[in-house]
Amino acid sequence: SSWPPESLVVNTEAIVDECEFAEISAMDRPLLAPVHMAALLYLGETVHARHLWRRTEEKNSEILNDWWEVGKRMMEGKDGSEALERCRQHPAPLNNYANEMAARQPITKKPSQQTSQEVISFLETKRWNV
Repeated sequence: SSWPPESLVVNTEAIVDECEFAEISAMDRPLLAPVHMAALLYLGETVHARHLWRRTEEKNSEILNDWWEVGKRMMEGKDGSEALERCRQHPAPLNNYANEMAARQPITKKPSQQTSQEVISFLETKRWNV
């Protein structure tokens, strides 16, 4: 497969798998951590993105910092659009990833109160004490 992938949309899980394999195999892939971070965030995997942020040696990379800012906003349940705008200034294909993320509006992770209420109602119908 070509690296880095041009899009996150087509097969995001495979991109994450390839990134993880490259990381543990110590393969030299340009932009590995930012591509991995973007793919995880595209999937809404903010906890995995946080673990990537903590273990990567690329913390000083401005590109990775920008993507992690999007992840932090998502974890806080805040709008990540402003942080994502900085990612649109990155070189290709990372700028394309930012556009793909923006198309998934809103860029937040925490469920709404209504969603939580729906889950509680469902569990109560199954006679779970909530």
